Amino acid sequence: MAWDTKKYARWFPFEGVGIDTYYDQETQTLAAVAVDACRGPQVSLDGVPLVGRLPSELEPWIEKTASTLDDPTLPEYVDGLRFGPRGEPYLLSLGLVLRSQQNGDHARCRPVFLAPQWAMQGQECIEDLIPDREWLTY
Repeated sequence: MAWDTKKYARWFPFEGVGIDTYYDQETQTLAAVAVDACRGPQVSLDGVPLVGRLPSELEPWIEKTASTLDDPTLPEYVDGLRFGPRGEPYLLSLGLVLRSQQNGDHARCRPVFLAPQWAMQGQECIEDLIPDREWLTY
């Protein structure tokens, strides 16, 4: 396990199963899990497989799901569909960021699942919480 000295988390790769885990430095608890688009296990949400899919295949699901997430009890910066600085869709009320990972000539979906304490901080904070390794490697 390694600390990212510029960020607030430590990470640990489970390379054999295609999972990267990120831990909150203050609480020492699991705060995010990223699933490798090429080697990770398949993870589904509401019966829709997310891992390794072409982003364009998931676009209709993302839009439909986002339209059901309106929750007046949540802060505006968490509710609905948001996009990160690299164009990845954020569904923060679900604790989900759908990143892209290069796989040959195609980009494939690499979902990052966030614990509520990170997701509810909003998209601007997430890049500061997750180590650069996640943003710069994939």
